[in-house]
Amino acid sequence: MKVLQWFFLFCLLATGNQVTAGNLHHHLMNSTRYNKRVRPATSATSPISITLGLSLHEIIDLSWFDSSLSWQPSDFNGIKKISLHTSDIWVPDIVVYNNADEGFGDGHTRVNAVIRHDGHVSLSIPFLLRSNCKVQLASYPFDVQVCSIKFGSWSFDGSQLALRMESPTADLSSYLPSAEWELIEIPGEFHSVVYACCANPYHDIEYMVKIRRRSLFYAIYLIIPCAMISMLTLLMFLLPPECNERMTVGMAILVGLSFFFLLVAENMPATAEGVPLIGIYYTVTLIEISVAFFMTCVVLRFHHYNPVHGEVPKWMKVYVIGTAARFLGFKFCNKIKNQQAMQPQMDGNNNEAVSMTTGDHEEKNEHHLNHRSNSSNKKPPTNKAEEESREAEKMISENIRKQDILVERQEEWRRAALVFNSLFMWTYFIAIVFSFAVLLLPQLIVSM
Repeated sequence: MKVLQWFFLFCLLATGNQVTAGNLHHHLMNSTRYNKRVRPATSATSPISITLGLSLHEIIDLSWFDSSLSWQPSDFNGIKKISLHTSDIWVPDIVVYNNADEGFGDGHTRVNAVIRHDGHVSLSIPFLLRSNCKVQLASYPFDVQVCSIKFGSWSFDGSQLALRMESPTADLSSYLPSAEWELIEIPGEFHSVVYACCANPYHDIEYMVKIRRRSLFYAIYLIIPCAMISMLTLLMFLLPPECNERMTVGMAILVGLSFFFLLVAENMPATAEGVPLIGIYYTVTLIEISVAFFMTCVVLRFHHYNPVHGEVPKWMKVYVIGTAARFLGFKFCNKIKNQQAMQPQMDGNNNEAVSMTTGDHEEKNEHHLNHRSNSSNKKPPTNKAEEESREAEKMISENIRKQDILVERQEEWRRAALVFNSLFMWTYFIAIVFSFAVLLLPQLIVSM
């Protein structure tokens, strides 16, 4: 029986509150004293003060005073605040000037406004905003984007609706960090602008959303592989010139870098204003590797140069084999040993250039030896035989001298190739380190 009594009492109290709230709603919404289509000002010349605050959780807070929506709490059983739908009361036409969506949003039509007994109206609007923002990609992927969100009244000027900021910055207490962007700050700024259409200024509040792209993902998957590929190009210079795999290594590196270049182009936002930083770095690296490939061709050309076509130029002997070689730590012998000169170091073309049939030499030498062995049983050699022997010896000496000259030339070309190879290697190494330090290193230090 007590349970039923308490239940009846609870229902009675709830009904009483509902009746009181209904009376308050009827009192406030009475058409004889309130019109939602009229600006609720105490006089025609006094503006309504609108306080605007932004919370980065899809909520916009608006608050103002409406003298027509005030009451005495004692007249309505102590009720000090009530919730009314926005369609029943006057709501300021605060819109986003740079909204990218169609219309200006209808979030305020889905929520209720909280009204206090003194006429203070508070409206928190859930708002999904898409605004126009000029994207700056010059420092991509280390870019900092600044996007503005401008709020203001569409039809009321500053003499009718005075905007003021709730706080200098947006409320970030409910912000959930993004995996791609780092929020720096959202400062607000009040503006009073006079347009050509109107005499009185219009008030607006502009929030600047400053965000920085998290570059760790791009550093691991795009920047470090490119830097490693550029370092692998040094293998072309470290391999000996006799190795035929130099060109294969260079072509493989160019193909790999081209693949990463296409990957960057697909993931990078399109822009017509300038070239992003990572695009510049990839382009510079591609040029450096191409130049290194050309340098390798020059080294191989010198190493396999045919000495029959000419000797090393004098300036190259002085400045490359001489000065540059000493600077790079090379120590070459001044003379070529006779043992090296006698070894068969000539190519097929060289043998043709110093053509002398070995069969003829062997035949003449054999004839000369047979003639000497039989000299004891025969008459002394005639002047003709001695002349032939001297001619043969002279031809052999001339052939050896020519071979020495060609071998010495070939050795000089190979020395020049070694010096150029070392010079090109250090030049390329300095170039890739310099380009990385100038283009990416400062941005990496700032983003860490």
